[in-house]
Formats: sequence, C-alpha cells, structure tokens
Amino acid sequence: MNTKWGLVVSKKEMTRLWIDWKMTPVTIVEILPQKILRYKLADKDWYTAAVVWVEETDLKKEKWHKKTYAMMTEFKVDEWFVSAHEAGSVLDNWLLEGIGMVTVRGLSKGKGYQWAIKRFHLQWWPKTHGSKFHRHVGSMGNRKPRRTMKNHPHAGHMGDEITTLKKISILDHISRDGEQLLTIKGSLPGTKNWLLKFIIE
Repeated sequence: MNTKWGLVVSKKEMTRLWIDWKMTPVTIVEILPQKILRYKLADKDWYTAAVVWVEETDLKKEKWHKKTYAMMTEFKVDEWFVSAHEAGSVLDNWLLEGIGMVTVRGLSKGKGYQWAIKRFHLQWWPKTHGSKFHRHVGSMGNRKPRRTMKNHPHAGHMGDEITTLKKISILDHISRDGEQLLTIKGSLPGTKNWLLKFIIE
C-alpha cells in the first residue's frame, strides 16, 4: 500500500556523532504540535491533501477574536490516511514509526548577491604569474547570436529558495522534557528554529 503523509519540524542545532567508526554530522529537529485543520478532496479540489496547522495562537482584539498559526501547509495523502485520521486529529512522532528515510523540504538561507564563482562553484583562475582575473567568470558571449545563452552562470541572488533533499536517514528518536526530538543524518536547509516539512512516502 503506497501511503503518503508528512510532518512539520523545527530545526534546532547541528552536532556530530560517532557512527560506524566515523564522526558523522547530524541535525537535531523537534516535532512541533500540529493538527489536521481540514481535508482537500479529489471530487472538489482535484487532489487529496491534508491541511495542517502548526502552533496555533489566539490574538485577542477588542472587537474580534482571531487565530494565527506559525505555519499552515498541506501534505498529499491517500484515501487510507483520510479514513484513518479525522479532521482535528493530532499528528505526532508515531507517524514515523518504522520509517527509516524521509524527504525534507524547506527554504534555504539567503546569501544575498553573489558572484558566479561562489554561486555556481566555478574554478578559480591562476592567482600568480601576472594573472589579473582571479574570480572572473571568463568568456560569456558568442559571436552569433550576440548575446549570452540561457542558463549561463552569472552573478545574482543566491539562496532563499525551496530546497528538497531526498532519502534523508532518521537515526534516533528522543523524548526529553515533553519534547519530541529526531536525530537526522547530515545537514538540513535553513537556520535555527527554521520550519521544515518531512514528507513520508
């Protein structure tokens, strides 16, 4: 049975662990309190998905009472998930039982305006023997057509884009002081307290 769902986690910190006789970089994430707000169904919305909200907060105003969320997102689910979990159900780490790998999706850190050497990992020019172009891109144009071609590496804005990492290993589940923590192998996009989506397929 091909099931599909997801969770929202918060990136906490990075550290290293001794795994298989190697110092392996790991990331500690926390599973946040989240509930299913409603479902999007195929007969009405053309696809089936669960709308999930994270960390509900009440905003008390004088004339109205409003709620806000730290994040509201959706995960594509199948019919089995819809029948097994009603709207308003709490999503917790039990969804990850028996799951060894997940797909991680999140917003990467913005690095501002960067030159092409850093942005596309191009090779440096010689630093000695009279070279005056250490971090220059080199020839950019053609004789014909007299313009630069598409997808040519240029300077520009770097980072601050949706990044997807597939087949990321879950190493350990930790329960501490009411917090549900996960140890993930490798690095994840974003900075501290960044909200990420774990997609289980």
